[in-house]
Amino acid sequence: MTTRPISVLYMLSWLLPLLALFGMLAGGIASFSLPLFAFVLLPLGDWLVGRAPRLPHHVESSGSQYILEAFVPLCVGVLVIGVLSARHWTALEWVGNTLALGIQAGVGLAASHELGHSPGWLQRKLSRLLVWTSCYGHYHVEHLHGHHVWLGTPHDPCTARRGQTFYRFWRQAVTGSFRCAWQHESQRLMKLRLPDWHWRNEVLLGVTISVGLLAAAYYFAGLAGAMTFIVQAVVGFSLLEAVQYIEHYGLMRAQRADGGFERATAAHSWSSNFRLSNYLMFELQRHADHHVRPGAPFATLGDQAESPMLPGSYPMMILLALVPVAWFRVMHPRLDRHYHNVSTQRGVLSA
Repeated sequence: MTTRPISVLYMLSWLLPLLALFGMLAGGIASFSLPLFAFVLLPLGDWLVGRAPRLPHHVESSGSQYILEAFVPLCVGVLVIGVLSARHWTALEWVGNTLALGIQAGVGLAASHELGHSPGWLQRKLSRLLVWTSCYGHYHVEHLHGHHVWLGTPHDPCTARRGQTFYRFWRQAVTGSFRCAWQHESQRLMKLRLPDWHWRNEVLLGVTISVGLLAAAYYFAGLAGAMTFIVQAVVGFSLLEAVQYIEHYGLMRAQRADGGFERATAAHSWSSNFRLSNYLMFELQRHADHHVRPGAPFATLGDQAESPMLPGSYPMMILLALVPVAWFRVMHPRLDRHYHNVSTQRGVLSA
């Protein structure tokens, strides 16, 4: 194991809501400050700063968890400011600021993902707050009880199949994850002898709170505020699904003769070890190690040798995924090489 850089580097994540806030205050073309940073300057910065060494595990840096937790009220505060001020924006400012809030929501869902794996009561509540403001309250139910169990199989709506475009995957993931989460809650409540439509149904609770937040946005900020809340949420969970698309694209677990599936390993998740974007996204790009050690704090994640590496960081790969022809051209040769390496390794082990 090796030590991590000082935790202050994770404070780079705070740039995202602060840039969104700057865009609202400055107005005009500055409203696009965060989208420009996230999808132009950040990929360029990743290319300049480069990758981190491939190391398996790290010692958690001091204070990293507090930086993650502080990210939540910062995002929520900027969202409230945005919704309340939306009626005063021009059309150009509305587009730029709403996109910025959506990007913030997408990274907020990455933070929520990390907090949702935490055993602490406060961390779990902060995690729920982020999914509620993104109208994706079912996410943690499906992620913990569906995706982590069924990744790389046809039963997982959040695993993209080879040749599947992001747009087809988006429909599959958004509808499928909600359906899977509802089925899980229905079965859980049945064991408690409670009906599906009970207040303890976490999916129903999430929908109710998100609708309540939308109603509050309309009451305090009118139609402009309500539309801002809705669109930022859609952009946010669409970015989450874009990340899930690239994290497991084409990596399917082999089915055994008895109908079961081989054990999920690091070989079933793509990873990326670009330094800059890893600090900004709480090491979300070290995704294979997360699946191997789902309870490990984000600052301890490293690179698993079995995991295939993406050619770029998440912001770059998201843009690539929006152009299916380019995505297939880049990813399919890498997917073929990965499966060749896996089959070769298995041949050596069996011999």
